[in-house]
Amino acid sequence: MARRGVENWSLRLRVFLFFALIALGGSATVGAALAFLFLSAESGGIALDRIVLAGLVSTFAISGLALWVWLKFDDHVARPLMRLGAQLRASVHADAAPVVATGTGRYLGLLAPAMQEAAQALAEARRDTDASVSRAVADAEREKSRLEAVLRDLRQGVVICTPDHNVLLYNRHAQALLDHDVQGKGLGLERKLTGLVRAQPLHHTLERLMRRVRSGRHVAHPDGLSTPFLTATLDGRDSLRGRMTLILDADGASPIGYVASFDAVTDELAAGIWRDRLLHDVTRDMRQRIAALAAACEVLLRRADLAPEDRARFDGIVCGETRELAGRLDRLDQVAGDLLAGAWPMAEVYSPTLTDCIAARRSEGRDLEIVTAGDACWVLCDSASIVELADRMVNRIAVHARLDSVTLSLRDEGARACLDIVFAGAPVPASVLDSWLDEPLEEGGGATALSGRDVLSRHKTEMWSDSAPGGGARIRLPLAKPPEALRRPGAALSPVSERPEFYDFDLFARTLPIAIEDAPLASLSYVVFDTETTGLEPSRGDEMLSVAGVRIVNGRVLRGETFNSFVNPGRSIPAASTRVHGITAEMVAEAPGVETVLPAFHDFAQGSVLVAHNAAFDMTFLSKYSDRTGVRFDQPVLDTVLLAAHVFGTQESLTLDALAERFQVALPPETRHTALGDALATAEVLSRLLKLLAPLGVETLAQAIEVSNRQVALRRRQSGY
Repeated sequence: MARRGVENWSLRLRVFLFFALIALGGSATVGAALAFLFLSAESGGIALDRIVLAGLVSTFAISGLALWVWLKFDDHVARPLMRLGAQLRASVHADAAPVVATGTGRYLGLLAPAMQEAAQALAEARRDTDASVSRAVADAEREKSRLEAVLRDLRQGVVICTPDHNVLLYNRHAQALLDHDVQGKGLGLERKLTGLVRAQPLHHTLERLMRRVRSGRHVAHPDGLSTPFLTATLDGRDSLRGRMTLILDADGASPIGYVASFDAVTDELAAGIWRDRLLHDVTRDMRQRIAALAAACEVLLRRADLAPEDRARFDGIVCGETRELAGRLDRLDQVAGDLLAGAWPMAEVYSPTLTDCIAARRSEGRDLEIVTAGDACWVLCDSASIVELADRMVNRIAVHARLDSVTLSLRDEGARACLDIVFAGAPVPASVLDSWLDEPLEEGGGATALSGRDVLSRHKTEMWSDSAPGGGARIRLPLAKPPEALRRPGAALSPVSERPEFYDFDLFARTLPIAIEDAPLASLSYVVFDTETTGLEPSRGDEMLSVAGVRIVNGRVLRGETFNSFVNPGRSIPAASTRVHGITAEMVAEAPGVETVLPAFHDFAQGSVLVAHNAAFDMTFLSKYSDRTGVRFDQPVLDTVLLAAHVFGTQESLTLDALAERFQVALPPETRHTALGDALATAEVLSRLLKLLAPLGVETLAQAIEVSNRQVALRRRQSGY
């Protein structure tokens, strides 16, 4: 143990001990000489006071000379060597720039230039290797990009999980389906899917599939490794129809995860319930009316001697019930048509896109000029069948009226939009138009081929021909517009400036120890955060203005999983603070209070290690609001300042700007001193610091906390001088 402690001594301490040994050795030599002279003085009469004075002067001279030489050696050799070592280690382990500061090794001869050349050679070799690897995996990267594009644009939500429901991959539609409105409770890597949807259907479905695999039935089973299930979001707002498919290991023997796909079926289920209730009510009502009708008919048939007034009354019952049954059947037929139309897939289509597709269809290859016009609006339809129907009408009109040009115009008419096919000549007779609508739209489709009238029925619309307002004639086709809810701002998936990280298959192979303190730093999940405040003194009334965080999972900064919110401070913002972070009173006037924001951030950071640059400051603000918000951030906390001090020493600049420059982390001026910008920069710095801590023997969370505490104690001792 003692030997290990000696091995951990720093270079500067070792050099100091060497010079201290020189000073002690010199002093001991002088002391021995003095002792000899002292013994000689007792016999020879040499003055003792002169001997003592000479000894003291010699001792102080030797010690002073040794101290001066040590200071020079420390300044010119030991410190530069430590700086060069730290810079070289950063170049090797953290991809830092291979730059030796000017003057760092000017007294070390060829050592500093040699280290600079070695670092540059390493960087060049690394670039060559990276280029070779990039070329080797180019095809795989393209395939991966295609897969990402497919997953991203699927209309279904897709999530891949481990058997304990930790998320490994998700696409943006899964995020839209499963995310809560409140920040911090959304879908994220290595978070539980059971935290967003009801757990029991997932557990049950997974257990069924596991049993199927264990018994070997999946080989011959019609569904193989998959099965459907029904669940709902935890808040109960959305019902979800899903399909779970097991993922087996390389040997095909054991499940290592599953793929779950989701569709929102809230409206579909509601329509099904309404349909079932309607059928039940109609069946019961018709049964009662048929029973009454049968009873009345039986009386009329068996009682020939009925009085005229009684016969008239029973005749009225028969006629009335017959009319009611006919009306009920008509309404049932209308509902059936509505259900059929509602079951037909409809989508929002931009009107210029629809008219351009019709103009480009030209199924019969006619040399016909088609002009498109109209308003830019959205319609709700099955665009494929509408294009086929409109194309058929254009071709029939061209033959019927012997035309060489038509105009397609789709105009917004308030409640609906109307597609007009405008042409020269007279309106098409209704009988001719009906015959066109009865034709199958697909040649050779047989009895199941879709006709134009089928398209109209499924869109619950009609088609007619009349005179056009500007002259000539037209065929009109009204189309529905999507509900305003579908066109509300923010309904579409918002674009992101950088491709976010929505997957990490390396999480399949991860196993964490029971105690988080013993977990390797690289295996932990982190939330790196930053706050902006009205000032630097929370105890004197300064308040939080914004808080932001970004997740690091498996060593990767997940720029797609961030938290960012302004906070209404309930007080004025000093002008000096605004000059630093740019936050004004107008920017936070409509922001939620800390009682809303911090619980959401607490949910976002749950299960992760908190990290900040100068964490003591930010944690003071988080702790300040514990009583008001009812949440406490009791997870482990790391500080990049303290970790960097352990790696580079306290003599180096440890500001966020200095570390970002050392690690080549971009700090755009427009995002500097914003909570999210600083959190992202700190996350990149942390990811590089973690690579440098391992060679120093700091590999677990407990060891990182230990060296951080050591740096805190050192700073306290230094502040006492």
